[in-house]
Amino acid sequence: MIKENKVILILAEADRDGIGNKARHLARLLQCQPGLFSIPPGVVLLPDFSLDKDLEELRQSLNAISKGPFAVRSCGLEEDGINESMAGKFHTELFVSLENISEAILKVRASYGQRAATSALLIQQMVQPDYAGVLFSRSPENHGLASCEYSKGTADVVVSGKVEPARVDYGRWSGTLYPAQKDADQMLSLLFLVGMIIEEKMGAAQDIEWAYEKNQGKLYILQSRDITSNQYDPGIATEQERVADIAAATKNGQKGRVVLKNSAVREVVSSPTRLTRSLIERLYAPSGALGRAFKQLGLPIPKLNQAYILPVFGQLYANLEVERKLFGFQPRLLWTSRKLKRKIHKDPESLLSWLTQSIEAFPRYPVTLTHEHMEAAECARSVVTGARCFIEEVYPVAYAATLVAQMAGEENQEASLTSQLMRDLSRLHHTGETADFLAAWGKRSANDYELAEPRFCESPEHAVHYAANFASFPWGQVETGSGFTHVKELAKDRAVCWLYALRQNILALQSSLGLEPDMVFYLTLEDIEALAGGNLSSADIPALCQQRVHEEAHWSTVNLGDEITLEALERLHSKIHESQALRGKMVSVKIAFNGIARHVDSLKKHPLSGNEVIVSKYLEPGLTGYFPHSAACIADMGGVLSHAAIVARELDYPVLVLSGSSTTIRDGDEIKVTAEGFISITRKR
Repeated sequence: MIKENKVILILAEADRDGIGNKARHLARLLQCQPGLFSIPPGVVLLPDFSLDKDLEELRQSLNAISKGPFAVRSCGLEEDGINESMAGKFHTELFVSLENISEAILKVRASYGQRAATSALLIQQMVQPDYAGVLFSRSPENHGLASCEYSKGTADVVVSGKVEPARVDYGRWSGTLYPAQKDADQMLSLLFLVGMIIEEKMGAAQDIEWAYEKNQGKLYILQSRDITSNQYDPGIATEQERVADIAAATKNGQKGRVVLKNSAVREVVSSPTRLTRSLIERLYAPSGALGRAFKQLGLPIPKLNQAYILPVFGQLYANLEVERKLFGFQPRLLWTSRKLKRKIHKDPESLLSWLTQSIEAFPRYPVTLTHEHMEAAECARSVVTGARCFIEEVYPVAYAATLVAQMAGEENQEASLTSQLMRDLSRLHHTGETADFLAAWGKRSANDYELAEPRFCESPEHAVHYAANFASFPWGQVETGSGFTHVKELAKDRAVCWLYALRQNILALQSSLGLEPDMVFYLTLEDIEALAGGNLSSADIPALCQQRVHEEAHWSTVNLGDEITLEALERLHSKIHESQALRGKMVSVKIAFNGIARHVDSLKKHPLSGNEVIVSKYLEPGLTGYFPHSAACIADMGGVLSHAAIVARELDYPVLVLSGSSTTIRDGDEIKVTAEGFISITRKR
């Protein structure tokens, strides 16, 4: 029977107010655990517990649990919070016998300082594991991974930074272990599964301390608290999650299978701006130019619930599952393709005539803005109207001509318009005469489909510079083209010229919004539609564009390659320039720092002045008190999931781990470290 005024609770009763989250979370897990893991039994001592009055009752309670030894752990009311973990701040006593329990309680309470009067204390049966460590159900370095650091024996050496732990990551979407494991595969697979379950139960990514008994195959959860801070960029994480959701929804979203591949569209427009990407997405949507082109050619378009071309970290990729539905594994063998090919062979002249007439019938641009002081909403409406006309009326014909040219087998025929352009660029390079060139090609550019790219008529010097690439092209006469390839080139030329007018209205919108040059291209068509409809204020546009600038800058560091799998999305290799410089691992925040080296042994002799870099052998919790008074910390060893690294991330304080640094770096050395962890040391004579 439970006493109303009891000061000793069994752990399962500890999910209540007035008790720290360490015990509360374990109590919550005891109530809902699925049987895949165990929690060592224990008791919670409330702040009113008295060694004078309640020690005998405590001994009886512990005797009922085990003969010992025990772990005596802090359970502060403010500890393990949502925003601050206080990791390693308070004392823990391990392998405590029943006879020495009172001394251990006094030591832990003493570490509370002024918080002792409001802080509980947790005593559990001591686990003597083969392996133990820390699991972050979402890695602080990468949104797509869970991370584990562990070693033999108990976890205290891992969290205290006194060993170089084994490190394993787990793909949250593919379930892959990185690197692949042999000896510890069973333990780690179980551990990461349990981590995902606990995250779901607790409603947030968790920092979990665990232990494992190999002979029994038994996993113990010793602690679970919310992760308070991360090292990865939130913009990268959001994009990573978005693309992973798309990949997981496809049949290809399985281990090792390619989900997205480098799109052929990137041959036409490389590194497109956000506005151009949003236009291309609509062009290749079933309801856009692609679907309309299929319909014009009498080809059935399959039911699709996903986009065909989509942006991933600022680059354009093709969804393989959608591509196979549209074109088949081999487009020329697909029955719809054979149907188109039969149509070409049956009556090519009629098809050519229809395409030519359709190109000549391209609508004029609805409105070309010439006023500099028009309202932003009016400019936005003109851009929206023009973009819709291009998507629904202009480009479907151009895309239909492209499909026909591909099926007609004329790929090797020299395209006359392209040859004429190359010839005239060569002539421009050698003569420098721009008038004739601009009259013929002024609405083209080096990157025709990029809306942000100035046209040759807007920047003649750009045309002259670009022409140098064609210096060796012959000036000979180019015959007038014929056939489907020529019609395709003609359609492209007319469509690109049509985009020139759309670009002028986009620039007028930029002027009406008072944006800096080229900032308007960080908007999307959806943004401009919202502005036109009054659902987005023009006053909010500058801040939105600046946010996009930040996102694009961070996205540019991601290198996914030509083919994307779930594993590639999880690991996200970065485009870091590898040099011969010495490089360590940034385990907290990725920011550059510099300062004068100070070894931890000398800190007690002379106070810190604020610009020193602490140098230590271990990344141990005792260093955290110096963090607010120094520029950074460098340690020989210590993991990303250690207590000191956790606190450093909460404080936005940079920490570099580099083996041998404490013996190489001397007091007074000038230290400079980049955000990527490259270090330079200058020694004063």
